[in-house]
Amino acid sequence: MRTVALISGGKDSCYNMMQCIGAGHEIVALANLQPVLKDELDSYMYQTVGHQGIDLYADAMGLPLYREMIIGVAMDQGKNYNPSDNDEVEDLYRLLARIKDDMDIEAVAVGAILSDYQRIRVENVCRRLGLVSLAYLWRRNQKELLQEMISSGVEAIIIKVAALGLDPHLHLGLTLREIQPHLLVMQEKYGLNVCGEGGEYETFTLDCPLFRKRLVIDEKELVIHSNDPVAPVGYLNLKLHLEPKENLDEIKLPPTIKTALDFVGDLSDTVFSDISDIELSETELESIELLEKEEKKKQELNPLLIYNDKSDVSASLDVTDCQNDSAESIEDGYNYDETHNQFSKQPIVDHRSIYGNRHGWYFIGGIVGEGVDTGLATEDAMKKLITLLGSVDMSLPDVCCVNIYMRDMEKYSALNDVYVSHFCFANPPTRVCVQCPLPDDVGLILDAVAHKPIVEVQDADCQPKERVTMHVQGISHWAPANIGPYSQAIKVGEVIGTCGQIALVPGSMRLVAGGARKQCALALRSLTRVLRAVHPRAHIRSVVQSVCYVSAECRRAVGEARRQLERRTAGAIVQVAVVSGLPRSAALEWHAWAHTDNNRFDYEETGCSVGEYKVAITRRWNYENTVSAFVCYVATGSSPSTCQLSFPSEDACHSHRDLAAQMSREDLAAVLEYALRKLLRDPPGVDEQPPVAVKMRVFYQVWSAPPVERILQAAEDARLRVKAAPALTAVPVLALHNAFTFLSISGLRSRSRETRIQMLYCQFIKYTC
Repeated sequence: MRTVALISGGKDSCYNMMQCIGAGHEIVALANLQPVLKDELDSYMYQTVGHQGIDLYADAMGLPLYREMIIGVAMDQGKNYNPSDNDEVEDLYRLLARIKDDMDIEAVAVGAILSDYQRIRVENVCRRLGLVSLAYLWRRNQKELLQEMISSGVEAIIIKVAALGLDPHLHLGLTLREIQPHLLVMQEKYGLNVCGEGGEYETFTLDCPLFRKRLVIDEKELVIHSNDPVAPVGYLNLKLHLEPKENLDEIKLPPTIKTALDFVGDLSDTVFSDISDIELSETELESIELLEKEEKKKQELNPLLIYNDKSDVSASLDVTDCQNDSAESIEDGYNYDETHNQFSKQPIVDHRSIYGNRHGWYFIGGIVGEGVDTGLATEDAMKKLITLLGSVDMSLPDVCCVNIYMRDMEKYSALNDVYVSHFCFANPPTRVCVQCPLPDDVGLILDAVAHKPIVEVQDADCQPKERVTMHVQGISHWAPANIGPYSQAIKVGEVIGTCGQIALVPGSMRLVAGGARKQCALALRSLTRVLRAVHPRAHIRSVVQSVCYVSAECRRAVGEARRQLERRTAGAIVQVAVVSGLPRSAALEWHAWAHTDNNRFDYEETGCSVGEYKVAITRRWNYENTVSAFVCYVATGSSPSTCQLSFPSEDACHSHRDLAAQMSREDLAAVLEYALRKLLRDPPGVDEQPPVAVKMRVFYQVWSAPPVERILQAAEDARLRVKAAPALTAVPVLALHNAFTFLSISGLRSRSRETRIQMLYCQFIKYTC
């Protein structure tokens, strides 16, 4: 892309330009904001010290330089920026707008490393101008990043210090290489950011591989800005000139500049984590698993039990495509051919509902967007969502997450156009969008979670919960950018919901090669990084409940996906659904919700038999019993907890289908009641308490499960028996994690003792075949 580089004279903006060129972008101009009649301006946004030398950069690089004066101040200092008159951010808008008019630029290079304050404001300006932010240093490990800059030939000096452990008289004028050991000591001693991201120091770059001429210092003037005895603040005023560089035929980047693919080599987080709790790499995880298997062999005492090493062969596979990604070969058994199924004639019954509790959580389920045309169906679903929200005095900005199950992924642009027209505000909800086998007259099914801040509460422990949104739109090597109308994560209180994560290489925004196994690992790594960024205590082990969507072409990845999640998390429970298609033709997509205090959760596996059907449940709940979740499998045979993808014979398949399809309303209600009681643990009495709001989703095997209307009727029966208020969404899928499993049910509640603020339950709409 044609890119303008925001430069301050510092090391970060120069090194990010090198990263941009390494990624294939073209730097066509430089841009800088300078102070008015001052050498140093205490700006929230811009480095101004050393601005006297910026004019030389244009000559050094042979590029045009655009400059504007900083006439605004930090008017809006909130976490989210709204354009404000006289704000210094609008000076940046004015500068980039002028450049775009002159040069038709597409992107902006930004040297931000950790500051959300700066990132949010630059992305706001880029969004308004239709530009892409390129921030390849974002959330890089600062120790490694500083070493890379030095090794890559960035010659910069310290031009300002303002932190404990840095002395203007001792450290100003030192090069990065000279001061690096001292910065590392100060990090250990005082927690100093070694790249100066906390404002501890500023730098001025004298040379780098992109310069055709180097800057040479003629004079240095020391200015003490604040003579604080603990952390004095001082800076240098410089007089400089340019000197040509010898033997410079062409600009060449050093080999230390990595490409986007270099950062997904072994999918190790050790390269990037700015958190001390670093995730193990794939190689380390596989070594641990190998040791565990060997230890299991040694400890096996029963000679009648033979260890079958084939069951875990996927741990050592080096695969290149979906057909080789799983330990199980599904051709060994019989598989039902969904292409012969007449599910298009089965009606989808509208079952929209909304239930809330006194803590502000609202669960919205079962919205059906009706219509053959995807755009019209999406508009229908949006209107129904808005109506449901309005019934409880809420609106779209209160929505935290949206799940969309659409009929045809090729019509995604039509869906997205309508979606964008409604979610057109900053910090939109997270979103998941997958393709499911819906009939021709249904464009999509939608469910959502919303939260309304509660100011007046009845209990002292019920405080209004702050909403924190992670909506990173800049392209980096950290995690995939969310350029679309959705956020990566939203945190309300202790609960974090994420968007769907597919395996996009962050630096290129292209799907990673190497098959479903590598896609799974990369998507989980991106999920981990998003969780870390939204809250310092969050991690992949904070995941309580998740969904893994697997495309039909790569269904063998089901077992591998469960294995990779289980070895990374602390008992996270997961639904697996084989769907018709995923964005970018991905093999799989992860969606999760997490809790910042997941270490305080209990875990249980249990089950029962209902008639001829086997029921298996895994559930999680925290010690205070304020949050609970479950996943329930209903199967006709085998163990519902295994990843057996094929039937032993065609007769077994047909027998399964007949038995699943005839499951009665009474048996379905018994299963749902059992699951709800497990979720609630201590449900309110019939007369003492109102119903408990619950989010519930039922994935049903489309070619074998009982009719949707029967499932919904059974849910109503269970609702009345348990005094729960489940906002239920029934979603058809091609298959589940197990061939004999025809229902996969998940549930979530946010509090154990709730008051229903509003309950709107729409009557079922019956369709005729």
